Amino acid sequence: MKPKAFSANDEKKRNWLFGYVKTIYPDADDFDFIETYQRQLMSIIEKHPTWSDGSKEALLFLVAKDLKENGKLKYSKMYSEKGFEYMQKNRNKEGENKQSDKEILNYRDHDFFVNILDNINYDDIQTINGHYQYLLLSLLTYQPPVRTDFYCTAQFIRTKEENDRIHNFIRIDRRGKVKAYYIINNDKVSKTRVYAMNKDLSKIQIEDQKLADLINDSYVKYPRKYLFENKEKAITQNTLLSLLKKITQVDGINIDMMRSSYINWFYQHHKSLKERDELALKMRHSYNTAVRNYFKLDDETPEEKEKTVNILQNEIYEIKTNCENNEPTDKQYKKKRRDCVYTLNKGSVPRQSTLNKYNIIFNKDTNKYE
Repeated sequence: MKPKAFSANDEKKRNWLFGYVKTIYPDADDFDFIETYQRQLMSIIEKHPTWSDGSKEALLFLVAKDLKENGKLKYSKMYSEKGFEYMQKNRNKEGENKQSDKEILNYRDHDFFVNILDNINYDDIQTINGHYQYLLLSLLTYQPPVRTDFYCTAQFIRTKEENDRIHNFIRIDRRGKVKAYYIINNDKVSKTRVYAMNKDLSKIQIEDQKLADLINDSYVKYPRKYLFENKEKAITQNTLLSLLKKITQVDGINIDMMRSSYINWFYQHHKSLKERDELALKMRHSYNTAVRNYFKLDDETPEEKEKTVNILQNEIYEIKTNCENNEPTDKQYKKKRRDCVYTLNKGSVPRQSTLNKYNIIFNKDTNKYE
């Protein structure tokens, strides 16, 4: 039976688990499947081929909570203990500050995203979907990224009085130079001591003037209620991720990786604890959380780096060959050029023909290809 103490997040995890259990036991009933299969669920969760250890930890604790609420204390304790084992394992991994296999495959550094935006002519964007892609990547690149939920729920307002202190907003102030602000009234930390006692932290000014102007222009071009919407309704998190994957062409990317990428870039250029603490407040977490969960160390050996360079050189060669054999579209050309610049700035040895084909030059002032 579904416990009364379940939160909306618990319910999502319960539905997720039930969906998988149903594939194994077609007769499973949503009403009491946890009690019915309490002997089997631990093995089912642990042996799932793709769930991360973090997901397994969450589901084990969920089952423990369900069983406790329904008086099954013996099995509840077993699931709690197993969940605690996974929790310790996961915290140890986080303490090492190393990227997971998924992050290694899909993570990109900050300059990669800057390069994408630099190679898009904003005035050439003709569709609202393309506009949303550009706007989202700009928000995640030129401003400290916050959590996914904000981008899916934020509504536009123009005055302070429209802030009801309940919902999330993007406020545009056109008095003088355009200014824009995030107003975060409702997220996972809004009721914690730090943010509950200092309501000023809910207001975060957009730091990059180009981004503030872009937000204003977005609202003027496409008047709407929500920051991102579809048919006058706020978009889902899945739709938001689809926009991000489309513009970056990275299938496994997510908002957490964007947060990690921003923090890694910021820490390279800002060494003081004060600056890092200020960044943590803007990203709605603690400095310790940033270091433990988002700041990742690059532990590639010189040999591994050389291997990576060789792989990227081969990718450049394939791009060059494909360009010679096929007439690329303007969009394809821009993407391939963008990838080449990224690869070269990672240490790949350039071919002069590639530089000529994509009109790539080396800027001695920045010490980068562009």
